Amino acid sequence: MSPTVLGAGLPIGEHWNIGSGIWALHLDTVLLSLLAAGILFVMGLFIRRSATSGPPGTLQNVVESVMQFLNGIIEENLGRNPGTIASIALTLFFFIWVANMIGLLPIPHIHSPTSDINATFALAILVFILLHVRYIRTSGLQSYKGHYWRNAWWAWLGLNEVSVLLGAVNELSRPLTLAFRLFGNILAGEVLLVVWAFLLPSGVGAPVTALWNAVFVAYGLFVGTIQAFIFTVLTVAYMAIASEPAHEH
Repeated sequence: MSPTVLGAGLPIGEHWNIGSGIWALHLDTVLLSLLAAGILFVMGLFIRRSATSGPPGTLQNVVESVMQFLNGIIEENLGRNPGTIASIALTLFFFIWVANMIGLLPIPHIHSPTSDINATFALAILVFILLHVRYIRTSGLQSYKGHYWRNAWWAWLGLNEVSVLLGAVNELSRPLTLAFRLFGNILAGEVLLVVWAFLLPSGVGAPVTALWNAVFVAYGLFVGTIQAFIFTVLTVAYMAIASEPAHEH
């Protein structure tokens, strides 16, 4: 099979679209995101029902270990009373992790919601909004304005425009890097799985393909966990910056 024919037959980047153009809705990404949320909801109900103050079960033990580890990072950045940010960060981690794992299921037309740039941008925009709300609540609207626009007379001589431009570039770089980092790593892992599955003929290469797919799935499990962790840690770091009291320049 020629590379051109092989490339044309790979089911990469295909979506169930409603509408067309820039306003197209990727229905499969929406449904799989709801599936990830549903899995978390069911797990939460199960853990709540089976939680015990005595020796915990395997699932409770794993979840508590992850939460304690992330709580330690959150408290290092935000102190011992992080408020709702701790809940937001933990929710983001578990949602992104479950979403990343969905793409490892050997089911046709099933992919990770986070392998769609629209989903990762939605998560990044959510963090972006929460970040600026946190900044305003911590320092006040006047100091928030002063972070970009100075009231001093000498700053009106072209400096305010430059300050606003640089501030906008700095702020917009955060959601962009969050979205593209998560999207790129998860999509790359799924592309490797699909390419290898199409690389050898079925029958002759089936045992080899099955073995290497198992290796790639293990690698995808590792990468998916790391990417969920990085997204969460960066969110906490940004929130820590926004939580520092600021004054108008």
